[in-house]
Amino acid sequence: MPEQARDRRRYEVLASSSGICDPGHLSGKLWWRRLYGNARADPTPTPTPVQRWVTAWADAPSDAFGPASSEQTFREIVKPTVGSRGTVRLHFSNFFGTMPVTIGAAHVGIKGTGAAVSHDVAVTFGGAASVTIPAGGYATSDQVAMTFAYGDVLAVTEYVKGSWTALTEHNQAGSNVTSYATAANAGDKTADAVGASFTGTIFNTFLLDRVDVYGAYAGTIATFGSSTTDGIASGRDQHMTYPEQLAAALHAAGRDDVAIANVGIAGTQVLGTDPTAGVNRFARDVTALPGVTGVIDYLGANDLRGACVKAETLIAGKQSIAAQARAAGLKLYLATTAPSTFCGAQNPSGFGSRFAEAPGEEAQRFLINGWVVSTQPSTVNGTAVQPPGADAIIDFNGALVDPANRSYMKPTYDSGDDIHPNPSGYAAMVAAIPLSLF
Repeated sequence: MPEQARDRRRYEVLASSSGICDPGHLSGKLWWRRLYGNARADPTPTPTPVQRWVTAWADAPSDAFGPASSEQTFREIVKPTVGSRGTVRLHFSNFFGTMPVTIGAAHVGIKGTGAAVSHDVAVTFGGAASVTIPAGGYATSDQVAMTFAYGDVLAVTEYVKGSWTALTEHNQAGSNVTSYATAANAGDKTADAVGASFTGTIFNTFLLDRVDVYGAYAGTIATFGSSTTDGIASGRDQHMTYPEQLAAALHAAGRDDVAIANVGIAGTQVLGTDPTAGVNRFARDVTALPGVTGVIDYLGANDLRGACVKAETLIAGKQSIAAQARAAGLKLYLATTAPSTFCGAQNPSGFGSRFAEAPGEEAQRFLINGWVVSTQPSTVNGTAVQPPGADAIIDFNGALVDPANRSYMKPTYDSGDDIHPNPSGYAAMVAAIPLSLF
């Protein structure tokens, strides 16, 4: 099927599932823009790589984790989304901490087997081997001379000196990546290249929230969302989250100048007073990223599913995020919401039993998706709303939805919980993203 015909059919499925209009009434640039924004109808030049810092890897802080401990060393395993050009730095967050925390020593190298590391180098902070990060604060290391290729996996080792009640972390709800820890009170083991001191495994990331690289890059694209962005059910240590598969697709297309920063946090919503609500963390987790030029917004399913938020209320929150993106000069790539269960319940009969196309959350999701692709003011549940004004639309719903029952994703893409895709589903999401956007 020719590309335009295939994409028109994808739009027709989206339009039908959203109830926005009769797609037969759309023609030419109109239906194309509703699917892709202006990205293909009015192509913009690819950003020219310039010498800059970009975020090669990210894990947005989600909370502070206990129990209390002391004198412990952690070896965090991370896979950058671009190769380095020879210069690297590390960024640490104590955002959720209630007391200062001291990193007594830090190293970065290439991961070997298990907790082993090679090409390991010490990292300094203002010329010193250690740094104390105040409660709520951050620390950036000095730059390190280090070269690695796309596909290399890094080991960042940090000795946390003294004692603490809890450490700021990124909670990997899906336990996607195995990292390592010494026993409490083992002391500074950052120079242990063999890894024998690292007798424990962990699945959260403590303090470390970014690996930055410097060189000729086009920029950083942030992927903003909840557990599907974070990558639940993507396979332990497989690095098959949708942001990582997007990075692989860009690399395969010869675009090793575009970094992808995964700032998804499981369980988060657009709305709320919590620090992890999208409207509250966007500046901290997206606009603060070095070299950020654009953001894929795929946040909101938890508002629909868990909080049973009405579409017009969620739209107001999404508009706040869009306004923050525009104020920061970022390209906004807005994604349609794929099926993710009934409002307030998984389904009437439990896993393995499908309900008919549903009301409740699903009715609101259809309305949200109709708004996402809208280009004119409209009315949602009796409330006047403005179109999102995104630079492009990414149709994750069209990529994942089961056309036989639009309240579910395709069974071949379902991880088994009716919410999260499996690795093939994450690949389908990436296939729906035109790489020409970046």
